[in-house]
Amino acid sequence: KWIKPVQNIFLFKQRSCLLLLLVMSNLLLCQGKLCPSCGPDVSDTSLTSLRDVFTDANRLSHDFHNLSRIIFSEFDEKYAHGKQYHIRSTKSCHTDPYNIPEELEIALHTNNEDLTVWTLVLLYAWNNPLYYLANEVPNVKGVSVAILLRIIEMKNISDKLQEFIQDQFSKSIVPVLQKMHDTRTTWSGLSSLTSSDEDRRHSEFYNLFYCLRRDSLKVDMYIKILYTELSKEC
Repeated sequence: KWIKPVQNIFLFKQRSCLLLLLVMSNLLLCQGKLCPSCGPDVSDTSLTSLRDVFTDANRLSHDFHNLSRIIFSEFDEKYAHGKQYHIRSTKSCHTDPYNIPEELEIALHTNNEDLTVWTLVLLYAWNNPLYYLANEVPNVKGVSVAILLRIIEMKNISDKLQEFIQDQFSKSIVPVLQKMHDTRTTWSGLSSLTSSDEDRRHSEFYNLFYCLRRDSLKVDMYIKILYTELSKEC
């Protein structure tokens, strides 16, 4: 059952270069112009200025996903080798109730407002887990310093991405909060992370790192698509 998410990750990696090429080509066409219809809060934004902002966002979202991929791989190799943690991880991501798609084809046919909402929902939904990972992991045996440092870096990147989207698309914040309120789902894995039962603790870490990798891929994909679509409308 965990083959499908892996296939989707490979599919996105194969097409991410195309998305980046579209971004750069649109920037060359639109450089120096205004963007009259590119989004809810950027109607008078210079494309040169927007390019700089989204260049940073693209870099951040790429680093965000890359760090999650490294964290998952390191944990899987060091702690989960030969274990069956993947059986649980494919069914219990705390963001599942939001029904945010991971398929590239669906995202490519989604309007800018929904892409923005999806991105913010995912980032907001990971605030608590990343906070507790960064603050509780140091007190848990069996997790390397390298993983801890990467988690802290991911938390900092998430904060920057949220600030970027909130600044550029502030009108999306209310729909995001409404969607989260209506869905009423929260992360409840802290007790497992701090459990004295090593197998339970490692299982929760595996599950969380798996879900973080999956959702960070969505964030990276949505930001790349969003910028491509916005720059087309200049």
